[in-house]
This record gives sequence, structure tokens and C-alpha cells, in this order.
Amino acid sequence: MLLTRLVEHAPHLDLPPVYYRHRRVRWVLSLDAQGRVKSVDSAGHPTLGSLADGENRHGIDLATPYVYRSGAKPPPMLLVDTLQYVLAMPVNDSDKAEAEAIRRNDAYIALLEQWFEHAPDESTAAAVLAFFRRQDHLNVTIPEDAKPSDTLALRVEGQWAHEADSASSVWRTVVAQRKGSDTGQGVCLACGQEGALLDTIPEPVKAGAIPVPTGMGRDTVLVSVNKSAQGRGGRIQLADIPICDGCGSTATAVLNSLLATNEHRYRTSDSVTVWWLKRPTQVSLLRSLREARPEDIGALFAELDQPHTGLENTRTDPNAFYALTLSANQSRVVVRDWLDVPLTDALTHARTWFQDHQIQDVWQTEPQHVALWRMARCLGRWKDDDTGKGYAKDSEPKTAERTLLSMALHGEHYRPPVFLLQRLDQRIGADGHLDLPRMALLKLLLLRLNPQLRETVMPTLNDNDDHPAVLCGRLFATFEQIQYQALRDPATKKGPNTTVTDKYFTAAKARPLSVMEMVRDTANAHLKRLKRDSPGAWGGLSNRLDVLYTRLGGAPPATLNLEGRALFTLGYHQQRADDRAAAAKAKEAKAAKAAQDTPSAETE
Repeated sequence: MLLTRLVEHAPHLDLPPVYYRHRRVRWVLSLDAQGRVKSVDSAGHPTLGSLADGENRHGIDLATPYVYRSGAKPPPMLLVDTLQYVLAMPVNDSDKAEAEAIRRNDAYIALLEQWFEHAPDESTAAAVLAFFRRQDHLNVTIPEDAKPSDTLALRVEGQWAHEADSASSVWRTVVAQRKGSDTGQGVCLACGQEGALLDTIPEPVKAGAIPVPTGMGRDTVLVSVNKSAQGRGGRIQLADIPICDGCGSTATAVLNSLLATNEHRYRTSDSVTVWWLKRPTQVSLLRSLREARPEDIGALFAELDQPHTGLENTRTDPNAFYALTLSANQSRVVVRDWLDVPLTDALTHARTWFQDHQIQDVWQTEPQHVALWRMARCLGRWKDDDTGKGYAKDSEPKTAERTLLSMALHGEHYRPPVFLLQRLDQRIGADGHLDLPRMALLKLLLLRLNPQLRETVMPTLNDNDDHPAVLCGRLFATFEQIQYQALRDPATKKGPNTTVTDKYFTAAKARPLSVMEMVRDTANAHLKRLKRDSPGAWGGLSNRLDVLYTRLGGAPPATLNLEGRALFTLGYHQQRADDRAAAAKAKEAKAAKAAQDTPSAETE
């Protein structure tokens, strides 16, 4: 269960006290041991200290008492709260706003009284309460740039008041009373132990931790049933989801901690995925997927290839991998995906991911891996204009990166939606751009949508693949090479400004028979010129044409479906990459021979 796994991970994290959360604190009120303000203005009025500076315009980050609050009369938080609560600062000049500020301030002071009653020997509590009992807070000079929503903390003799042990103890009791269930005691669904049950989850997921389309995040609740239609038998809140006080607070605290750590989260445009291990190790699985750095991939493969005890491929695996994908719907958390598998399964899925998309690039001799985010980005619009080259920002489908991440985590049997291949095919046809990310994604989608292709589709050109669409793609690449060799400038080595690919590629992969026969007529004219100017190139290319046409049975198919168009594109790309690699190898061999034939200085 998700909540259980979160709670189990708590010992591996440095969490703040229960029902404390890191917040930005803008102002500080410094008191002495008698509860008198240490800083006053020229009129003798107490003044606030600012915690903002050049690097922290909104104050400093502190772990402070916090609980999700709502309703017409939201209750106060202990010690650290807004200026409305601490200094009775109204939001405007209306009588209603002033009355509400006084109400909140009274409730804030009543909570301080409760703290002092719980710990009468606590000197910090005595000092703070003395300050408010004298009503000195009503005489504090509030800076002009202060807002009622700014957060203020109290410090007594240089120590933060909310960090006192008695303060955290009282705050936990207060929150338990506020959020406690009407049913009282019961067996917790998460830990299986009997304890005080909650009515609602006290701590929310921090605003901004989960991406939202509008960019304006808000606090969200992990478990929320506040409408009778949402609950079983019309029951609301946690009536059918018994969660104890400890598990309710710890689960969200762990989740907030993971969401705040780059090492354990993967943010996309519409979701965020957090991951953790039952037994933490140095493997960073999501980072290897996100960035595809060779050293991370190597470490992942090395971890998987280590000698094992024989238990790793069973449910008794001593280590486990957990991944949780979340999005937000207003104030509720939406669980998009939950993965709980042995670590070896997760590593195997990652290795399969890298193997499935690995492909040779036209600029590299060895097959390459591609970062997951780049494959998602390549589903967008390619631009090449005065502003530069690249994929237009946010032009890819919003769900693309999340879907690809699910493919990587769930393994080869996770079937992706066909629309991804449709989108990729459409974008390649629309902007005529082929690069490493697009070809890696194309190969990946082909293998995941049709596993039978694993026997023939390889990272490099498979000369034994007789699929008609692949042979057509190789033919088209050969036509392009013939044109280039025949029309290139001998001095600059540049080919024609407009190639057969620029004109006919999109049409050829959809209707290869009619289009490629037309292109072949043009290629025959180029071959005559090539036979005259470069007999070696003519011999190799004309022979390849004959072989490919023979394997096609004499003519290309009339039309190709979506998979066929993708295979056509793959065959075209891999033929080009193979030609480039062969040319580079020949150039290296020629240079090596020239170096051997050149006499050294010592020989001379």
C-alpha cells in the first residue's frame, strides 16, 4: 500500500517534527527572557526584524508548525503564523476585516495559553506569553512593506520559540484534536496497529510541488473525501479509510521531502514522479532515464549484473523500488501511477528501455542513448529560422513525457498509446526533420507496439531485414546518395540545395510505388553522369539498387500503413547512418595507409 511504503521510508530521511513543514518566514520578533522586545523605535515601540536579504527576498526557510486549514474561521498555528494572527493586522481598513483580525489574534493567544498550561516550567513559553498578556504585540510598529499574509516567527534569547520540545509536543496534540476522527480508536489501514484515527489528513502536499497547467499551484490533499457521492455509502472524510495520527502525518511529510529533492523526483509539464528504495543504494534510476549520461547507464547496468543471492527475482527480494506519479486537480492529489516492484525488475526495465531505443546516429559510428526528455521534446514542432534551430517550446503533447516515463518504468510489456507514433510520423512529415531523438523514439515505439519486430529491428542497419517498408526506406536513401554523388561540388563537397528527400520523402513513405518509380527515373539519369565521373561510386550504388529491388520482388508496395511508414523512415535513416559510418571508416583507413607510406624523418 502506498501510505505504508511512505511511512516505512521515514527513518531514511531527516524529517522535521510531526506537523512541522518548511516555510518561508519573512519577519522575526526577538524577545528577552522577560518577554520584552529587544528592538524598539525612537518612540519606544517594539519593531520587527526582517529576515529578507539579497538572496532571500521573501525571508528564510524554517521548519515551523503547519497544518492544512480551511473554513470560515480557520484556526491559528502555534507560534509561527501570519501577521493577521500574531499582530492582529487586518487585510484592509473595513470593520469586518478588523474584527476578523482580532478574532484570529485572540485564537492565536489562546493557543499560546494552551502551550503554557502544558509546559508551565518552559521559560520560552513564559516569556512569549508574558509579551502577549501585556498586549505589547498591539504596539509593534509594522513596516510599510509588510503584508497581512507575511509569516512571523518568535525568537527568545536567540532561540526560535517553535523549536522547543514542548512546542512540538503541544502542536502535535492540538492537530490530533482538530483532525481526529469521531470514531476515536481503530486499526490503521497503513501500519495495521491500533491507535487514534484521523478525520482528515492534517498535512497537505506543499503548493508548487506538483506541476499544474496554470502554473499557480496550491496545497493539495493526498486523501480527500468531502462529498457524499465520493464515499462508500455516502460516508465522507476518512470514515472508510482508517488512518492513524502517526501514519497520516508521516506519509505526507515523507512525500513532501521526496518532492523537494531533485535526486528523487522527475517533473514533467503536467505531473511529477517521485521514487525511493526500500533499502537505499547509490543507484539513481530516474536520473539515468532523464539524462542518459553514460556513467549513470553504466552504473545501472553494473548494479544489475552483480552476483545475486537468487532471491532478487521473487517477491522476497531484499530490496524494492517504488515510484509514484502525481498530478493535481484543484486541491486534490491525483495518483496517475504507482509502482511497487523488486529493484532488479526496475533495473531490468530500465536496461530494456535503453536497449529498445538505442540507435546509430548519422554523426556517430556507435549506437547512442537518448535522454527521455529529449524524446518527449522531439514530438513538438521543429523550427529553423532567425531565432535559431530547435524544437518549439511546449509544442509537444502535454502527456508525452509522463507516458514515456511510464514506458521506461513498467518494462517492455507496457504498450504505449498509438497516438505517439502517429504524432511522430506527422511531425516528421510536417517539418522534414530527422535527428537522433526522433529516430530513437521511432525505434522504441515500433518495438513496444509490435514486439515481433525485435527479431529484425536493430540499433544499426540489419542487412538481412527483408520487410518491404524497410527496403523502400533504404532505396530512398540510396536515391538520395546517388543524387548527392552526381551533383555535389568537387571543391566544397556540397550537394544540391534541394534534394529528393526535401521534395518527396513524405509522399514516398505513404505511396512508395508511384513516388519512388518517378524518383528512380531521375536517379537513372544521375547514374549515367556518375558512371562517367566516378565509376567506383556508380558501381556500388547501382549494385545496391539492383539488390534492393530484387529483394522487393521488383516493385515497392502501393501504400504503407502507420507501422510501414515508420519502418520506411527507419530504413532510410539506418542506410544513411551506415553510409556515413562506412565513409568515415574508409577515410580513416586511407589516412592510416598514407601515414604508413610517408617515410619518417629518421628513415630519411
